[in-house]
Amino acid sequence: MGHSDAILYNDLYYKHISPQGSIALLGFQNNQYFPGDCYDLQLNNWDINSDWQLNEKYDTIICLRCPYFAKDPESFIQKCYDSLNENGRIYIDWGLGDHWRFDDFKVGWLKNGEHEYAYKDDNFLWSTVWEESFLKNSQFKIFQESIRKFNYNNIEEAIFLEVPKVLDMKYIRERFEVGYDILTLWPDDKPQLYVLLCGMKK
Repeated sequence: MGHSDAILYNDLYYKHISPQGSIALLGFQNNQYFPGDCYDLQLNNWDINSDWQLNEKYDTIICLRCPYFAKDPESFIQKCYDSLNENGRIYIDWGLGDHWRFDDFKVGWLKNGEHEYAYKDDNFLWSTVWEESFLKNSQFKIFQESIRKFNYNNIEEAIFLEVPKVLDMKYIRERFEVGYDILTLWPDDKPQLYVLLCGMKK
């Protein structure tokens, strides 16, 4: 997590995330933002791309700024589903846009042979989530307009070209009653877009 933390937590996460009961924090090293049991690569107890299993079933799972590291987002969603109690809640987000580490702006994660990574140079970003309804969202429209300066005129095409794995929201909706909110950051510079999904297990 980086310099966008304060904005994301105040303007997106804390507006929508209401954890209840037992809580699993996936991709969290500590309880700085939420209470709960922390699972993280740095804690050596969770790797999003492993055949992971949590210590118990939870009432709430929160995984922020981490799902786009999933090579197999369908498997990630299914594991979250299996790790929740009846009527359990899930709060996860995916992103798009530059993460300040590379000179060549990307909507997705892979462009001209350069694959974005974070924290260590073999920890690549792999996936995002997509639904046609995003195109009608006001924050998504801001992102769409702000990337034109980087010669992106068709955002949907760019997403499917530059993101190795695009997860269709239909897959999530089969398992969760889910809503979403979108926030665009830094539209005048190198824009980033975040899609926060808030769901209840069916």
